[in-house]
Amino acid sequence: MRSLRPRAAALAAAALLISTSARAGFETLDVGSTGAQFLSLGAGARAEGLGGAYGAVVDDAEAIYWNPAALARVSGQSASLMDETLPAGINYEFAGYADSLGNWGGIGLGFQYLTQPGITQTDSAGVSTGGNFHPTDMAVSVGYGYTIRNDNLGIFNGSSLGVTAKYIQSTVDSASTYAFDLGYLSAPFKIFDRDFRIAYVAQNLGGQLKFIAASDPLPMNLKLATSYNLTSSWLLAADVNEPVGNQPYLAVGTEYRAKFDEGSFSGRLGLNSRSIGQAGSFDGISLGLGAKFKWLSFDYAFAPLGALGMSNYISLGFSF
Repeated sequence: MRSLRPRAAALAAAALLISTSARAGFETLDVGSTGAQFLSLGAGARAEGLGGAYGAVVDDAEAIYWNPAALARVSGQSASLMDETLPAGINYEFAGYADSLGNWGGIGLGFQYLTQPGITQTDSAGVSTGGNFHPTDMAVSVGYGYTIRNDNLGIFNGSSLGVTAKYIQSTVDSASTYAFDLGYLSAPFKIFDRDFRIAYVAQNLGGQLKFIAASDPLPMNLKLATSYNLTSSWLLAADVNEPVGNQPYLAVGTEYRAKFDEGSFSGRLGLNSRSIGQAGSFDGISLGLGAKFKWLSFDYAFAPLGALGMSNYISLGFSF
């Protein structure tokens, strides 16, 4: 424990220092000023069941979205597919793939796709032309994570760094741009003989979606994340997010995993303060279930949205 406290304090202080300097452009006046909001919809039903508290937890193909540094944690090959059903007929899909490069780290690919119900096309006078337009949003990502191995670096020995580059396109006036994510993930260190990690992620840094008459900045977000294995079966996680287009918010989650010879069953509970008070008495809360059998995993999560209905998330994961 004596060696743990200086390491934890140093890592937290470094992350907070970065956050303080980087947040200079994050002002209240920026609320609601960003576009491409589908980039904030997440990836994976396990993460959504934890309320989005996943930046220091992820260790599979979904790292391409949550924290590219965690690509270095992937063992073998990993793939993930998610379908999210939102109110008003909106659908969101995520697909990810990651491959370990051994001592050289890990690489990943990601794909996000949002579809909306058709909109009646009109002319300049507002008269229907008889056709429908279906808005879509898409992002394609490629990432790399690497684990530092150097005993001379002290607390940073065993930590991972990562970067994701992404191409973003919207069919509304055919706007497109490029962006990137940067990630850091600490090596695990012990608190009461259990693993604790700290992560820091900067998401959606870069360009703007340039339409015919206007430009929208991307939903840039700074994330400070932690995870703690309270027992071998019980996980706690918390992420503090500071998005440029909204107020800061907290995501917390817990997962209990019952293990058996061929795999495990999991139950999850999450709370995300971004949604509290927006739609109903249970908004901000998410629940999830998961099952894992050797190379295949299945996860489901749902989040009540009050009068708007409910978001449902279904994921399949593959490891080989």
